[in-house]
Amino acid sequence: MANVLIVLTGALVRLTGSGLGCPTWPSCTDDSFVTTPEMGVHGVVEFGNRVLGIVVGLITLALVVVVARHRARPPKALPLAVGVLVGVGLQGLIGGLSVRRALAPEIVAVHFLVSMVLVAALVVLVDLLGRPGAVLRAPANPRVRFGVGALPVALAAVMVLGVLVTGSGPHAGDENARRFGFDPLDVTSAHVLAVVFLGGMVLGTAVLVRDVTAFALLALTIAQGVIGSVQEASALPVPLVAAHVVTAALVVAATAHLVVRTFRVQVSPG
Repeated sequence: MANVLIVLTGALVRLTGSGLGCPTWPSCTDDSFVTTPEMGVHGVVEFGNRVLGIVVGLITLALVVVVARHRARPPKALPLAVGVLVGVGLQGLIGGLSVRRALAPEIVAVHFLVSMVLVAALVVLVDLLGRPGAVLRAPANPRVRFGVGALPVALAAVMVLGVLVTGSGPHAGDENARRFGFDPLDVTSAHVLAVVFLGGMVLGTAVLVRDVTAFALLALTIAQGVIGSVQEASALPVPLVAAHVVTAALVVAATAHLVVRTFRVQVSPG
């Protein structure tokens, strides 16, 4: 939840034009670590996102401690928890670099994509801890095996095209920030095609698997597509763009949940 929340606040930094509300990093200004009245609302928004990033880091550190003290933990749980902690720290550095580089779109794109990886990793970690007796086992049905296994690949393509759309559109975080330079219509069309393809894959997988997890992913994918279509037709209003970003994180979480539930099977004792 904390990682999804910081994805939302990060989006609001960009959507409100507050990307350089604190014009430097790690301090907010050359003379102050925190935001100052001169920075106005933009400074509050940007610095607030930094504070939440620290909170997420502390929560993740606490998670690592809890997992390390959990004697019955699965062998892969602690390395994964440590990896998430490292990823959160890396996110802070990437965010700082984006400020230092005046919100260069490629750095902002990486910042978002790493967040999605962290969301997926945390879903896997929760499953490891919640089902310690589960083992890796591919589904017997080859169509299920291929369908579910291919979902993360299709989703990754959607996400990459999505950040290209974002990096070519109007919500840059600052009016002077550099853009990718792609034709927004072209990259948006490619993104839409990828979303339609992903939606078809999710629908087919849901029909095959017939599991509540798959149908939840289908519902989120449809919601994501609807929000994306409406925001595009409405000239990208801030609330819809924010909802689109949050739903993207939820789709990632649901996809990771479906994959891990499909490829990790609970083994009955004896």
